[in-house]
Amino acid sequence: MQKAAIIVLGLGMAVAAAEAIIVWQVPLDPRRLAAFLTAFALLLAVFVGFSHVPLVKWLRQMAVQSTALAAGMPFLLLVPYVIYSLGTGVFNVLALGKLAIYLAVPTWLLLPDRLRRAERVGWRDFAAMLALAVPMSAEWLAGIWTWPEDLYFFRPIFAVCVGAYAFLVVRNLDGVGYRLSFRKGDLIDGAANFAGFALIGIPLGLALGFLHFRPHGVPLWSLGFQLFAIYLTIAVPEEFLFRGILQNFLVRSLHGNRRSLYGLVIASLIFGAAHLHHAPVPNWRYAILAALAGMFYGNAFRNRQRLSAAALTHALVDTVWHFWF
Repeated sequence: MQKAAIIVLGLGMAVAAAEAIIVWQVPLDPRRLAAFLTAFALLLAVFVGFSHVPLVKWLRQMAVQSTALAAGMPFLLLVPYVIYSLGTGVFNVLALGKLAIYLAVPTWLLLPDRLRRAERVGWRDFAAMLALAVPMSAEWLAGIWTWPEDLYFFRPIFAVCVGAYAFLVVRNLDGVGYRLSFRKGDLIDGAANFAGFALIGIPLGLALGFLHFRPHGVPLWSLGFQLFAIYLTIAVPEEFLFRGILQNFLVRSLHGNRRSLYGLVIASLIFGAAHLHHAPVPNWRYAILAALAGMFYGNAFRNRQRLSAAALTHALVDTVWHFWF
């Protein structure tokens, strides 16, 4: 808990520093900016906090004690939106309702299983995964964080917080590997699986007509920032769902010596199918490459049992695609 308190304090200090720097350089309303930064810091604190095992265990103990407490605790995640929306003047009852429903559905679906450890996947688990994924994919949560414009990055961070509470706390799912920091092995495995995908995926993508080589020079700082942004808002959320939850659950539920491989393959195929909705629909080229990429993301996760390794491979793939194809 001490580490979690230090994280919150550090984010608070970062918010104050960020506001001072931004107000000095850009003529923004300090009150609105303070509300925006405070809300983002709170949400980011929860996002990081769920990677802290003692905090998850403490929340788990509270959830086991009371059904009402387990069902009600996630609604604290509405506090950042209330601060943000009231402070920036964009409060909307419909937006608040959407967030509340998004919080409630996956959490309440898993409540009947909260008193036992997750050993095999069940229909409620699949339903909760869909409840997390479909609103994001369909952009039902767009138009909520709208100052100074519609901000995408709040959505995936919020989604991970909801999913982490539902599956780590309520469902008591082990082996998710929700870690954001890197160990040496994560870096090695992440880079190796990226190289493996590049050797197969780039020629295949060019042959399918999905990729077109269009390199454009960018400053190193821009490349680094894009890599970090993709890691935080795309790679971690998607790897959390497809590897940490889905692949993890499949491996637990299958039988035989090759269940780890079969779980990886099935999760990768589902990951590929999840990209069919991109234009032109059905985008089978995208689905094929995404399924192939999922094999390497899943392999990084299988080797390290940490999302940071899989998310690094994912972020490297998306960054190279963004800047060179």
